Amino acid sequence: MSENEFKMIKAGIIGCGTIGTLIAEAILHRFPSAIELSAVYDIDKEKAIKLLKRLKADAHVLSRRQLIQKCGLIIEAASSSISYEVAKEALEAGKDIMVMSTGGLLGRPDIFKLAKKRKARIYLPSGAICGLDGVKSAMMAKVKSVTLTTKKPPAGLKDAPYVIEKNIDLDAVRKETVIFEGTAQAAVKGFPKNVNVSATLSLCGLGAKDTKVRIIASPGCKSNIHQIEVEGDFGRLKAVTENAPMPDNPKTSYLAALSAIATLKNIISNTNIGN
Repeated sequence: MSENEFKMIKAGIIGCGTIGTLIAEAILHRFPSAIELSAVYDIDKEKAIKLLKRLKADAHVLSRRQLIQKCGLIIEAASSSISYEVAKEALEAGKDIMVMSTGGLLGRPDIFKLAKKRKARIYLPSGAICGLDGVKSAMMAKVKSVTLTTKKPPAGLKDAPYVIEKNIDLDAVRKETVIFEGTAQAAVKGFPKNVNVSATLSLCGLGAKDTKVRIIASPGCKSNIHQIEVEGDFGRLKAVTENAPMPDNPKTSYLAALSAIATLKNIISNTNIGN
């Protein structure tokens, strides 16, 4: 089905930060014949107003509840602290939901049952990692282990709850140092703004309790690097992604935002190439 044949989708974006802004731009300029930017919401209302003014978008600034009622596709681009509640509200209303902050869905299997019950869809973009297609394929047989190694500049890990709790002095790091090693469940809790990729990987694979995560602070690192290693009956998979940061927000990987745009393209073209 071509984009022109697809029924116009009314989309609403919750979260008007870096990723929400890029998604809004994509809707307006890449998919104008298939997706309508109908409404936006942000806990900081001024941020939502400024976004629409800057993009000259003919959309509405609504409350979260109003946005979900008005739109057919809800796009969460806020934070893992509210992504579960947003997804639940959208699905209960029978609306499709794209979740960027996948960490909020860990340990919440009810959300997927709700989607099935309401006959609505949950879209989870691949984010800042590559190789999830292979992980999903591998899971069709026995998988022994899934490991994610994340390497970031020390500054990119500052203010993380785990770093504060353990009183880690990142300014004193002079060489590559493993500052965390544990489960994805613990990683998402300790680094909610840094390793969202571990949540997405967990949801595709063995789950948060059985997915291993290593976080390395690397002073010489110029980008955020994620390495996935999977072993199972299929053989062994290794995928490395070196992420360039967003120009206006170095804490956000550009690929994460691009994955959301790619997901929108898949939705309107009704295709899913690569599993």
